[in-house]
Amino acid sequence: MARALRVEAEALAVAADLAPPDRPVPACPGMTVGDLITHVGSIHRMVTRWVTDGARPAGWTSHPDPADPVAWYRDGAAALTAVLDPARAATVTATWCPWDQTLGFWLRRMTHETAVHRVDAEAATGGASPLDEDVAADGVDEVLRLWLGTHLPPRAHTSGRPVTLRVPGRSWTVALHEGIVDYGPRGDAAAVVSGSASAVDLWLWGRAGEEHLSVEGDVTAVRALRAAVAGATG
Repeated sequence: MARALRVEAEALAVAADLAPPDRPVPACPGMTVGDLITHVGSIHRMVTRWVTDGARPAGWTSHPDPADPVAWYRDGAAALTAVLDPARAATVTATWCPWDQTLGFWLRRMTHETAVHRVDAEAATGGASPLDEDVAADGVDEVLRLWLGTHLPPRAHTSGRPVTLRVPGRSWTVALHEGIVDYGPRGDAAAVVSGSASAVDLWLWGRAGEEHLSVEGDVTAVRALRAAVAGATG
């Protein structure tokens, strides 16, 4: 994950350098490339403080250098990667995850945060490269277990009908119930969503459409799952 974070952080910077700061970001209505670089740079700085201070910062808004916001972003990314030393991944630290209070949580979380926004920045320049398949497969797992597991919207459509997501080498089955997610329920899935890990992860994050996937079975259950993820990650 440490290498992936560095690669994705630099790729985001390169993409932001190529686009005018007022260029719209297609997947984020109302957001420009300048807004995006400020948003991600601010998150990187907030997490660096969270780890170094051992507690959630009171605020996380930062002000980029108006002369060179991408350089400001790169400085923050470098500070973040220095703090998230993979050799110290097991070190206990404050997080927002009930079951993982380690540096490894933040290394994983920041890799996925940065990777998805790298796709946003590249899309603003005319075309985005897919996510690394190993990173994306872990990203699917993170969305389903961490985000849905801790942020399931109270008004999510909860039919209880299982949906299976498949990527090469991995699969997950989830069913949404009122206030809870059922992982790996027995019985046949109502629907199966399959594709590359990148396509499935980006679909969950609202960065790719169903046309990039194979969807079999109850499309209503599939779209309810996607809506719940949107509510959980929004």
